[in-house]
Amino acid sequence: MRIFAFHCGGDRAPRSVYDPLDDDPGSIVYGPYYFFLVDHPSGWVLFDTGCHPKWAAAAHEEGALSVEVREEHLVPAQLAALGLEPSDVEHVVVSHLHFDHAGGLRYFPHARVYVNERELPFAYRPAVYQRAFYDRDDFDHPLQWIEVGDSYDLFGDSSIRLIATPGHTPGHQSMLVELTSGLHVLAADVSYWTSKMRERRLPGILWNPDEMVRSWGAVEELERTRQARLVFTHDPEDEDRKPVAPDEWYA
Repeated sequence: MRIFAFHCGGDRAPRSVYDPLDDDPGSIVYGPYYFFLVDHPSGWVLFDTGCHPKWAAAAHEEGALSVEVREEHLVPAQLAALGLEPSDVEHVVVSHLHFDHAGGLRYFPHARVYVNERELPFAYRPAVYQRAFYDRDDFDHPLQWIEVGDSYDLFGDSSIRLIATPGHTPGHQSMLVELTSGLHVLAADVSYWTSKMRERRLPGILWNPDEMVRSWGAVEELERTRQARLVFTHDPEDEDRKPVAPDEWYA
């Protein structure tokens, strides 16, 4: 088994988005976007899907965010780098349904799409402080939804498991992948920056601070007891350590 990490664009935003109490809150930083592809004996498993193609058509501003996505960042172009097409992927897991994670779902009407049971209802009727981050163009079309609970074993062999990690959104989930080198936790937006999580500094975009802190504790427990590697989607501090597809991968 291998995990491929695909850089699929990013945004520029003030540091206050990541920590409203940051010492330099107005400084602009680049936050990368990623989605991940797992090569499993039972088939390809995609974790998140990046942005909708409309984000690649022109420069976009979403509140404090300046989104930077190009055609080569979209799912079809990224998969093509591995000689794959969207039709080759039969399993898609969404960490949550924010626009930078769910925009490529339109390419997978044939696939089983795994979402936490608390995420879809919230995506259709988000709280006012989250409305800017959900776009019905991403998910309001025919898909083979599989709504899962707080724990789900994708293939029944414990090699890929989904666990609920709410806080960023009510239905946020992470994917645990057992590789030869050990357990890898694809933790998406459980935290934006690892260092901020260590310091218990809450971000500016979240649903429930108490749930977020509990989810921090849950992934850190896996790190402590299983020596798990935590892989966050947007962490700029992890950029130099991420093996980026197609030439590198986690194994």
